[in-house]
Amino acid sequence: MKRLGSLLGSLLLLASSTFGVILPAIASAANTNLIANSSMESVDSANLPLNWAANSWGINTSSLTIADTAHTGVKSLLATVSARTNGDAKWMSDAVSVTAGQAYSYSDYYKSGVTTELDAQYIDANGNATYAYLGGVNPSADWQQASATFTVPSGIQKVVIMHILASVGSLQMDDASLLSGSVTPVPTPTPTPVPTPTPVPGGNLFANSSLETASGTTPASWSSNSWGTNAASFSYDTTGHTGSRSVTATISSYTNGDAKWYANAVAVTPGTTYTYSDYYKSAGATDVVAGYISSTGAYSYVGLPAAPAAASWIQYTANLTVPSGATKVEIYHLIHSVGSLSLDDASLVVKPVTPPAPAGTIPNSSLETASGGVPTDWTSSSWGTNTAKFTYVNDGHTGTKSVRTTVSGYTNGDAKWFFNPITSLTKGKQYRWTTWYKTNTRPQAVAMFTRADGSEEFFGMPQPFPKATSNTTWTQYSETFQVPQDAVSVTAFLFIAGNGWVQVDDQSIADYQPTGWNNPLVSLTFDDGYEGNVANALPIMNQYGFKSTQCFETQDIINGGTASQNNVLAFYNAGHEICSHTVTHPFLSQLTKAKVDTELKSSQTFLQQLIGKPVVNFASPYGDYSSSVNTEIKKFYRSHRTVDEGYNSKDNFDMYRLRVQNMTPQTTLAQYQAWLDQAKLDHTWLILVYHRVTDVSPEAFDTTQVAFKQQMTALNASGISVKTMNDALNEVTAQK
Repeated sequence: MKRLGSLLGSLLLLASSTFGVILPAIASAANTNLIANSSMESVDSANLPLNWAANSWGINTSSLTIADTAHTGVKSLLATVSARTNGDAKWMSDAVSVTAGQAYSYSDYYKSGVTTELDAQYIDANGNATYAYLGGVNPSADWQQASATFTVPSGIQKVVIMHILASVGSLQMDDASLLSGSVTPVPTPTPTPVPTPTPVPGGNLFANSSLETASGTTPASWSSNSWGTNAASFSYDTTGHTGSRSVTATISSYTNGDAKWYANAVAVTPGTTYTYSDYYKSAGATDVVAGYISSTGAYSYVGLPAAPAAASWIQYTANLTVPSGATKVEIYHLIHSVGSLSLDDASLVVKPVTPPAPAGTIPNSSLETASGGVPTDWTSSSWGTNTAKFTYVNDGHTGTKSVRTTVSGYTNGDAKWFFNPITSLTKGKQYRWTTWYKTNTRPQAVAMFTRADGSEEFFGMPQPFPKATSNTTWTQYSETFQVPQDAVSVTAFLFIAGNGWVQVDDQSIADYQPTGWNNPLVSLTFDDGYEGNVANALPIMNQYGFKSTQCFETQDIINGGTASQNNVLAFYNAGHEICSHTVTHPFLSQLTKAKVDTELKSSQTFLQQLIGKPVVNFASPYGDYSSSVNTEIKKFYRSHRTVDEGYNSKDNFDMYRLRVQNMTPQTTLAQYQAWLDQAKLDHTWLILVYHRVTDVSPEAFDTTQVAFKQQMTALNASGISVKTMNDALNEVTAQK
């Protein structure tokens, strides 16, 4: 599959793990791995892996081999692409039988220097294959686990899960697993009961929460447990966060499983929200899991936010709501890698009920109110390979408090503080979110919406451009978002996706009404230059007389030769605008100034020579940019179209940060119509970002030809004027 079209999409396709912990692979032994030769150790006489097949397609130079290094054992699978115009390369396991409607969990261990992806190939009774995108996978220099959960569609009898390499680079893979059902921890064996002391004063449900009371050589009312292939040891220490005792779980060698100390199960009430906290030390990130126990003794498990590494004692805290049917809970703060985890001062209390905030307001917006050493109604969260530290700081924009997120050792993922989602905003309405911040890096801004089914949707707002003094001086960030029709709660935050820190305070949400233009406008833009768009999109637009803006990365055109150049000319000769999308489609913010200029100027020069006309507008790959990148863009182009979401109006108009709505396979016709209706109501300029229009199963950021036809029909019926980027710029700049 061709590269993803937006940085925001790249970051947020994985965002489910941002707010829910990814549990370690601790499935019950009774759940058999459906993939044969899953560790790739068995080979045939030609040294090819049994039950696996090499596969590649498209115009690329690929190599598919067995590597003599592995996550476990001595063998793994290696896919390498040394040159590429399109297509991909991957190793595919034999198809396995599955049950329609059943949920399955897939995982593998991998190393790759580039972004890869997980896809499902579904096979029906007639042998017909369809495909589904399961998610992007971030680069990792060390072995790391990739995972996805999916439900088998109706009519499907077999499935192959493919870990795909679709760019120049390499992908090494080992220890693939496909399990029926969700991945759940093994129930921890119940230890021999010991007398339960009376809970400590103050409402803490855990007995012996500070571990000072011994029962023989272990702490009373506590147990230790490990499972899987690892070497675990447990100690009852003579030092602590408070008092003189604590506990430590240590893993000296690790393949899988975990180790943990945990307090004995305590009675809880379904539907009630509790706050768990402990003090801990660990050289690496650790996980926290709530184990709920029913009246029949059955266990169910829910992951809580992960705990970042901590060289000295710091507090972990998280809220949990007891599900229906649960009568008791155990909380496992666990370690699942080589290292040690020390615990002390654990607490489980009923979360105080606070009066609901007035509509549109953020509770504890100035962060002055604390609960157990952390700000009330705020949550910290991180995911990916990085070391995140969250602190409640005695320094405020107003008052004396704020929160800081610090990231070090960054490979991927992100970290942030955010106010607990609120339910008082009106669906379909636009709001302005404001925060004050200090930072020494380049944070990004997003609004997160939660649907009734618990799934999440994200709205990428323009990134802040910190001032030179932002590391010492409070700076205001203020941007707008629109609440989707299916949202039940909303939060917004600045997050860090790199090393550095950001500190926030004084957040607010207010009603927002844009200042419109004389008339509403729509622009259709297409990124990357997919070859099939000439056949699948151009005739449909021509049918309605719509002219689009086509943004091409020129390396693919050069590699594709005359055929690719003819695709560009087909759009240009039909009256569509040609726009630049760089030469090699890089993350511009990661390049030197000289390399940024080369990407900008060389692509512009090539396209101008090809069409014989100036190319004046630009779209950034992945929507990745910075203040310095924008400075360079202004040297060569009239405008810069981002993938920041929203509408362009008089009050927010910035020619070098133009806002858009991003088209994906999940964009419904109702959502598309709502965007048109909003632009028409407010007289704003709506820019739509497409990638590939396809007549086959859609991949990420694709639009099916059927959906595209429906969208163009709706656009035509709206009566809104459709203009190229350049023509729309001419119209709106005359009104400024």
